[in-house]
Amino acid sequence: MDYSSTSDNAVHYAIEFAKKVGAHVRFLHVPSSEATSADASGSTVRSEDGGDGRSKIFSQVLIAEKEKGLNADFLILTGNAPKVITEQALSWGADMIIMGFHGRTGRERLMMGSVSEEVFRGCDIPVLLVKKQLVDKIFVE
Repeated sequence: MDYSSTSDNAVHYAIEFAKKVGAHVRFLHVPSSEATSADASGSTVRSEDGGDGRSKIFSQVLIAEKEKGLNADFLILTGNAPKVITEQALSWGADMIIMGFHGRTGRERLMMGSVSEEVFRGCDIPVLLVKKQLVDKIFVE
């Protein structure tokens, strides 16, 4: 998750999916190198969250969902995002990866790349991509 609106959709989808099937969900954030810095101990820390409190909002949502019974945890790791996501999912024994998908095309796709596309193409674990425009179709009862 990257705190974008597209990622938020995937977070909500993952929460609802986990509730439906009784799964444990692990949220993973891999900050871009511009968003991290080393502290005095040499550890890498997140230096900002986009300036609008998105990480705090996510934390509040996660706490509220856990109080309702969601089995979940959250990690912040550094490195090359597609590689870290794939390695972590394999090491946890994940059954599925759920990610937001921006659906960029053309020049924007060439310039920005796609973490979700790299994970999708490079991982042996099933990857469910949640498109930004499909948020209304998330588990409507």
